[in-house]
Amino acid sequence: MDAVGSLELSWAQGYNGGRIGYIDKDVICYQAGSNVKFIAEDGAETVFNFKGNGVGPMAVHPTNKCFAFAEQCLNPKITVYVYPTFREAAVLQDGSKLEYRSLVFSHSEYLASLTGIPEFQLILWRYTDGTKLTSINIAPDPVTCVTFNPGNWRQICVSTEKSLTVWNTEQSNDKYVMLPQKIKLPAENASQNLEEDRDARDVPTRASTRMTRYTVELPKAAIAGLVGERAESLEEIQDTTPRVVPLSHTWSPSGDVFVGCKGGHILKVDGEMYKARLFYQPLPPASVPNSRATSATSRFNSQVDLTTAKKRTRYADEVRDMILEGGADCVSLHRKGLYVAGQDGIMRLIDLKSSEFKVVEQIPVGNPISSISFSPNYRHIAVATNKGTLHVHDVGAPPDSIKTLKNIHWGNIVGVSCLAGNEYCVSVREDGELQVWTIDKGLLISAVSVGVQAVCLACCPMVHVAAVGTVSGHVYYVDLTFPKKPRVVRAARLYQTPVTHLSYESDGKYLVAGSEDGNVIVVDGRASVNFRPIGYTSIPGDIQAIAMYSSNAVTRIVVTSNTSGNKRNGADTVLYFRISEEMMKDLRSHVNSLKYDFKDASITRMILRLPIPGYGAALTEENTFFTMGQMSKKLYQFSLPEEPPKKEEHLHFHMGKPNELFPEAEFESHQLPGGKLQLSPHGKWLASCGTDGAVQLRAMGTLDRMVIINPHDYHLGGVRIVVFAEDAQNVFTTGYDGVLCCYSWNFTSTGVGKAKSAMEAARARKTRLMQIQKDEDEVVRNFPEFSAISSSRPVSGEITQAEKERKAMEKAHESDEIYRTPTPSAPTDATWQQVQELESIKEEDNEYASVKQDLRVQIRDMRRTIQGMLKQNEDLPDIEKLGRHEFDLDIEEQNRLQAEADAEVNRVREEIEFENLAKIYLREMIKRECWDEMDVKGRAIQAFFTSLEVSNFPMRKRSAATEKQLQVVTTRRKIELADLAARKAELEVSQKPGLTTTMFISMLHQEMHGEDDETADMDEGEDGAKEKPSTTGSLDQKMRALYGGGSDLFYSQFDLHTRDQKVGQIVLLEDAIYRIKNTFNKEFDDVYQKKLSEITKIKDKNRRILKILEDLDLNEEVVKPELSMYEDPESLLTVEDHEVKVEKYLTAEQRKEQERREKEEEERRIRERGDNARERGLDMMMGGVLEIKKEDELKKDVPKPLFMSTKEPNDWTEDEQKLAKEYEKKVKDLQEEREKYRKQLETELRKLQGMIQDSMQGFDDTLTQLFMKKIKIMMVIYQEELKILRLRYSLLVEEEMETREKELNRLMEHKKSMKALTANALMESKKHVDAFKEQYDILNAEDKVMDKAFKREFNDVTAVQQDQLYRLFRKRPRIPRLKGFDTPAPSTADSSLPNPFADRPSTARQHAQAKSQLEAAIQDLDKISNLPEGVEESVWQRLCAYRREKIENDLLIKQKALILAEMDNFYKKRVDEDERLKNEIEGIFDTLNKLHEERIRFNLNLEVQLMLKQGQVEVDPTNFIHDYKDSALIHRTVVEELNSNIKQLGESKITSMMESKDFRKGIIQLEWEQKRMLMQMEDLQNKMKDIQFMKVTREIQLYLSNEDYEGKKSEEIGKLEQTILTQLKHHEKNVREKKRIIKDLGKTIKSRDSENSSMENDLAELNVTVNERRHIDEVNADRRSNTGTEKRYQEIVQRRKLVDLAKAQAQEVAVLRAEVERLRMRTFPALVQVEH
Repeated sequence: MDAVGSLELSWAQGYNGGRIGYIDKDVICYQAGSNVKFIAEDGAETVFNFKGNGVGPMAVHPTNKCFAFAEQCLNPKITVYVYPTFREAAVLQDGSKLEYRSLVFSHSEYLASLTGIPEFQLILWRYTDGTKLTSINIAPDPVTCVTFNPGNWRQICVSTEKSLTVWNTEQSNDKYVMLPQKIKLPAENASQNLEEDRDARDVPTRASTRMTRYTVELPKAAIAGLVGERAESLEEIQDTTPRVVPLSHTWSPSGDVFVGCKGGHILKVDGEMYKARLFYQPLPPASVPNSRATSATSRFNSQVDLTTAKKRTRYADEVRDMILEGGADCVSLHRKGLYVAGQDGIMRLIDLKSSEFKVVEQIPVGNPISSISFSPNYRHIAVATNKGTLHVHDVGAPPDSIKTLKNIHWGNIVGVSCLAGNEYCVSVREDGELQVWTIDKGLLISAVSVGVQAVCLACCPMVHVAAVGTVSGHVYYVDLTFPKKPRVVRAARLYQTPVTHLSYESDGKYLVAGSEDGNVIVVDGRASVNFRPIGYTSIPGDIQAIAMYSSNAVTRIVVTSNTSGNKRNGADTVLYFRISEEMMKDLRSHVNSLKYDFKDASITRMILRLPIPGYGAALTEENTFFTMGQMSKKLYQFSLPEEPPKKEEHLHFHMGKPNELFPEAEFESHQLPGGKLQLSPHGKWLASCGTDGAVQLRAMGTLDRMVIINPHDYHLGGVRIVVFAEDAQNVFTTGYDGVLCCYSWNFTSTGVGKAKSAMEAARARKTRLMQIQKDEDEVVRNFPEFSAISSSRPVSGEITQAEKERKAMEKAHESDEIYRTPTPSAPTDATWQQVQELESIKEEDNEYASVKQDLRVQIRDMRRTIQGMLKQNEDLPDIEKLGRHEFDLDIEEQNRLQAEADAEVNRVREEIEFENLAKIYLREMIKRECWDEMDVKGRAIQAFFTSLEVSNFPMRKRSAATEKQLQVVTTRRKIELADLAARKAELEVSQKPGLTTTMFISMLHQEMHGEDDETADMDEGEDGAKEKPSTTGSLDQKMRALYGGGSDLFYSQFDLHTRDQKVGQIVLLEDAIYRIKNTFNKEFDDVYQKKLSEITKIKDKNRRILKILEDLDLNEEVVKPELSMYEDPESLLTVEDHEVKVEKYLTAEQRKEQERREKEEEERRIRERGDNARERGLDMMMGGVLEIKKEDELKKDVPKPLFMSTKEPNDWTEDEQKLAKEYEKKVKDLQEEREKYRKQLETELRKLQGMIQDSMQGFDDTLTQLFMKKIKIMMVIYQEELKILRLRYSLLVEEEMETREKELNRLMEHKKSMKALTANALMESKKHVDAFKEQYDILNAEDKVMDKAFKREFNDVTAVQQDQLYRLFRKRPRIPRLKGFDTPAPSTADSSLPNPFADRPSTARQHAQAKSQLEAAIQDLDKISNLPEGVEESVWQRLCAYRREKIENDLLIKQKALILAEMDNFYKKRVDEDERLKNEIEGIFDTLNKLHEERIRFNLNLEVQLMLKQGQVEVDPTNFIHDYKDSALIHRTVVEELNSNIKQLGESKITSMMESKDFRKGIIQLEWEQKRMLMQMEDLQNKMKDIQFMKVTREIQLYLSNEDYEGKKSEEIGKLEQTILTQLKHHEKNVREKKRIIKDLGKTIKSRDSENSSMENDLAELNVTVNERRHIDEVNADRRSNTGTEKRYQEIVQRRKLVDLAKAQAQEVAVLRAEVERLRMRTFPALVQVEH
């Protein structure tokens, strides 16, 4: 077949709503299956067929007119093509091993790809030369969107459903590094974001449960026991806050990112801080009022007031402006604002300049929007929907002016066929949409929907009609006589199941239909007979394929089916039959009945078995049959027999084994199982399609040679259908990707002849069917259009079949006539087989009408007879009545009902049994867990008189592992104690040299076994060293006998430092608790046995009490103690018969056994009631009793003499009077005896009752003691369990510390490895910088040499000319200064341009523009018009060349300078990164050291549990839970000794003080007397001296001379007081002046402070501005043009000035602060301690 030619893609149609993009200013491209479609805005279409191995993701360059495709295979490649030539521009290899997930172009020369399994990498390529620049590992989460920053290719934003990451690319010449900047996604609810910010400020620490000040702070990962990546991701795992889900994003010129999210949220990511915030949050659904529903359900719309209407109108406007869930799936930025679109089918324009969220424009599209894209000039926007439509909107145009560019109704194509005439191709999609395409260009000219889900399609070669098979079992006939106006004209229901196969005969005579029920129906293909079904036959299993071949007026039909029940196994059975034109002449004679089931002999029906399950079927001439093997990857050729075998001529398929076929030849075929076969219309070519995505075409003569095309991807299911055109010049394919492809032949010289034969065969068929086609088309045109509503609408007054039968039966019963079933009628949705079956029934009724009438008469007579018998039966006695069921003559119906009832009973019984089984299993599990496995069962003892209840300790038997662990710990502890005793003894031996070896051994033996009691009292220091009960707790040596849990093996709480010691202590404490519980359980069992014995004794006494009460004829309540279910829990496991309240169900065998036992018991009782010699002898000899009792004798009355009852007392004789007196005496004696015996019984009764009460009370007292003991035991157990919990907590903390240490060690190793890599990178970068700098210096030197060598180069001209040429040589072209990335947009940008990035062109575009402008300027300088006078043209040409070389050299130097600056920046960042890693390593090392210290402190700072008495706690209990953090623990002996010393010293002090007081009292009295006398003596001596030496002064003279001496003194005193007042006023004035000065100084200080703060803010802002400018300068170093040196110089000067200004201001601030401090010190007194 390869000699015929090759197949080339002619056109492809199909779009699934994937990503679209503009590849030219007016051309949109998108991926259509394995192809790329290009659609111009004027409607012109182009298709490109990708020839690679598999189809992966696609990307379109936004400006450079190229696109990229990735393969989907092993070691896939990325191929870049140029539009519109489709030239292969580059091939990117070695990027992935299995798959690419996404591709995206930058606005320059870079491409980013994301790989899938197994690498999961982000790879950066330079696609112009196919260079792989760098790669980085990313998370394996599915990526939702990847974009480059249009203004800076070094930034890539990658979003997944859980994360948002910006990757920054750093470059050092030819080395690239990508660093991530993860952005935390905000919560869906804005209030939760505020809470997170508040929680981040208030980070809680882990509180300690210890009672000390020491706490252990560990991260959550260490507490959880996680190390490595799981520890790093713990926070993400624990984060249960619903967060936004990013779906798409777009960049802004300032570097910000707008993100559209799944729930309708819009995020804005700050490009500098890398922090996301909610730009828009949709309202929750619950807050939306139900105004629409209210208005829809209101019955009084006219009563709605105006206010409500206004509210609804306002709400409708608000809802229209809101973006609901799914409304922000696509976002794109325009200069006007942000365009947002999504599932609601509305594209909105959001104003970004407004301070509030504002929707400026809304453009309704009508379908859910899946992708939007702007044209390169941003004047048009393309909109794609997931319904397969493409729209174009002019930005700024009215919203309703959006233009639909393409509408092909997206959906999987389930059927393809060519219409008669070879001009149109017809396809049908799953939803029933039938579409008509032109074969030459693939244009969609019309479409019509059948309204039902479609399954298959076939076009009739005879009539312009398409038959569509649907899931409802209908076949819809579509009139295509006018292809541009298709219409549905007929619908016939052939099956109740979906129509899975439709196939026309080559001339269109017959249409063969198949379904899942196995029936194959042959339909007449002519419209003149209304497409009447001819007949049917059946095949077992599910039909897989149908093939036909016609020759000589005979049509051979092959149907394959699968009888295994699994459709994946392929077909294993073949039905082969023939239909001839002779049959059609007398069809009635070739069918079995009016059902029109063909006779096997008439159609030569054969059932054949395939040896190998296969897919597809093709039938050619000479009965050759082809099919594809399921698993063998082969195409098999079979020969079908002409006649069925004779031995099976009269046998059905199920009665014998079918004939088996054997392949005659086999050929290589598809690589995956599944597919179809299709024979060309002229029968010479065979096409096959498979799930491997390939289509193979073969010529019948050379089946081993084939032409292969791969139109569809096998990952999506491969090729679904392959169809030939009428002339076989085109091949149509469709797959599961919803794309319809048309391939055309590119014939070779050999293939032209074969093509002519196919065309001639088509032309001959057309000529042969021309007249028939014309007539049939005319009939089809006259068909009315089919309406599904009118055909299915029920007729008014129509009575159903069931109602007819019910009315006829009621009428027959009322009149006692013969009931006749009404003639059935077909329902409106009846299938053709059902209609034919009803016709057959009608014919049968007409044929056997008389016989049925006779049978009805007989049945009527029988019914009357039975009714008479029923009346007679009702009058009979009950014993003679028959059951109603005995009159049922329909034994089969009776048996059927009985079987149904039995089946229902069995079903219910099985359900009950299953439920009971589940309950039994649950019971057994509970019993085994809570009862059987318990060594000591749980039990309680209840008191007799009170509600007191004491329970034991339920205990499990200790496992072997627990016993082994206990033995190991015990043995190890004994060894430790022995070793400790040995060391202690050795120490004592060393201290006591007189001790011999024998004495040492005996002492050691005594210490180990405790045989010598004197050893314990040998040293008083040892007793002092032993622990007190306060630290040993309830298991002290003194408590052993009381609780039974003591042991010498316990560790001291002060010695539990190691992990083994703590584990051993836990095991020993658990063993102690176990022994304590065992000890109590033994006492509990004793008390329980005591209660049982008490109950037994009480029962014995109760029997006597009941006898006494019976004798005394008293009705008193008797105490009958019984064990409750808590005391006898075994009773819960046993169900007694009296506890079951329902009647017990017995089977038939159980009932028979019960009847037998009852019968035997009855016979035994009858035998016992017979002649019993034993009882008769006992009655005769001893009155029926074996023992004569006194109470029985007292009950007997004295026999009264007969005469006393027959005679009057006056008639008695003397003897009779004597007998009467004796009788009265006996009666009196009997009464006395009875009274005496009664008193004895009453006394005994009260005694017994008292004894019972005493015994019960005594038991209650015993139980109370047991209860009190249990309370103490519970206290002990709880104390020891608390110790265990504390020890386990300490072990847990140790494990957490170990986990934290492992994590820190891992981080240390990781950081060290990163440090090593960084150090290597730093060294390498340094080496590269030095090497490049050396090259740069060489270039500079060469440039200077070139400048200096100018005169040598032009030494052949005069000096004047040389000067002129040198000035021209130094002249440089003026190039407009290009705007770099850091150039402010508003000052230079043209606001009229719609492109938001117009003022920020890409680096490649800047370089291209600069290069073109420089070239143009150089050409202007090189013009001959600039030639100086007198200079030759050759010299001028030499000058131009030399100047061009100089300019190029200057440009190269500038480029190298930019690269060198960028490399320096890269080197500085590596240095910073190395320093950062160094600091992190040091921080981790410090953390490790701190952790080690905390671990040592934790192990040494032990937690000791103390048991203190209430009086020993002297801390005030302020709270319910006491806080002992600030308390001190002191031994009680210290306090007691201190108190005794204080008492002794106090008493001695008081005594000495009393003695001293008395003695000093006398001394003081004597001293006082002496002092008094001395003073008197001295006073007298002084008076004497004064008198002797007294001088008369002026004062004395004045006093003696002046009579008013006191007045003069008072005058002087007044003057002094006035002087004091004046001084006070002056002092107050000075104080006020000082206060004013202080106030002014305070104001000055405040003003200085405010000035300082403003200066500090200005300084901070200046620092931020300087850093921003420095950062912008560093980032955009490669974007500066050649004229940027002056600007950089100015910036450096300005920065220098700002730095100087900042320093000056800082100095001024420091001076002011010093002045403020000085003034503050002046205003406050200095409190300085003076040392002496």
